[in-house]
Amino acid sequence: MPFIGLFLMLMVHFLPTEKMADNVYSSKSSIISEYSNELVIDEYNATLKGSFTDALMLQYAIYDRGSHSVLQQVMAMYRRESANDGSWWPGISLIDYLNGKQGQTEISYSRYWHGYLVILKPLLLFFSYNSIRLLNTALQSTLFALAAAGLAKRGRFRLASAFCVSVPFMFFFSSFASLSLSVCMYIMLAEMVIVALFHDRLVKDENYLSFFIVFGAVTSFADFLTYPLVTLAFPLIALLCLKNEKDTKKFIDILKYSLSWGIGYGFMWASKWVMAALFIGKGAFSDALSTVAARSASSGNGRISGYLSVLKNNFKPYLNRAFALFTFLIVIYVIIMFVKSDKKKYLDSVSRSYSLFAVAAFPFVWWFVAANHSAEHWMFTCRIISISVFAILAFALGQETAE
Repeated sequence: MPFIGLFLMLMVHFLPTEKMADNVYSSKSSIISEYSNELVIDEYNATLKGSFTDALMLQYAIYDRGSHSVLQQVMAMYRRESANDGSWWPGISLIDYLNGKQGQTEISYSRYWHGYLVILKPLLLFFSYNSIRLLNTALQSTLFALAAAGLAKRGRFRLASAFCVSVPFMFFFSSFASLSLSVCMYIMLAEMVIVALFHDRLVKDENYLSFFIVFGAVTSFADFLTYPLVTLAFPLIALLCLKNEKDTKKFIDILKYSLSWGIGYGFMWASKWVMAALFIGKGAFSDALSTVAARSASSGNGRISGYLSVLKNNFKPYLNRAFALFTFLIVIYVIIMFVKSDKKKYLDSVSRSYSLFAVAAFPFVWWFVAANHSAEHWMFTCRIISISVFAILAFALGQETAE
């Protein structure tokens, strides 16, 4: 996987950047307007569009590497940065770069693969930044519909409805307008479509092991450590519900598939550190390790007190009247579906689904392990609560056994 990723990154870095820069420049007014406000809905911080990180992604896409070789650029990921009264803001740096402003400092960001460029660079040859945002709306909506329809077609309407109800907890409407926050959304939706359409083939000969290794690696390759846990948990919940086996076996499935995803994710990420250290040196490996240590450190005075603060921040976006009403409607829906269900089949389904609570706990484990990151970036790490919603709803609704 690392060599495939390296090959793809090298190929897209041979594409001409002039046209890409022109297409980014055509969305200049939007970029400037979002310097001070990147929220879709004012005062609701979890609806951010990720414009801060998007500006980084756009500059990497259009950056003229100058005297650097393609390999050096892929490994080091250079860009230009402007000083702004002592603050650091990628949007200002991007506009200054587009305007050819002199005096910018060249810096490196080597610890990520920046694999999103495999898609973003070709897109910018034909579309502006704002056009790509419109394209996001169409593509993400289509993938969401295909995943839900695929599960329903398998006779799993209740699972499909649990999936549909959980996605709003990811503030998915703001990912339409974001490059950075749509990466994990795309990966998760693609996984759900694949599981819905090809579950039988994936179950055969333990192909799910390869599935989770590959998508763990893809997540690490393309994402900026936003909310990657959804690319493990959502397809995992779906396959647990689709498998008609004893609950004890499902706990084993959770362990082995989570481990597979973790191996793919960790190995892919670490491979970039090793390659960067080999090709460019300059402490690339030590920089990555120090960042991991910082992101997993306590967020406050002590691990426990810091963790409680993390929980408070990540639940805060849902403590409002809108989500209170939505939750109330979900409870009513669950009650209606229970009343309509065959009680014997429902109880049989529940007896085979207690393992879902283990997956529902994933966000709480993630927030504990990545406490510093989850405290600093709660505006988007909060989205992984959708995992708990999906798992608990899948349990509460009960699952049909028809394929």
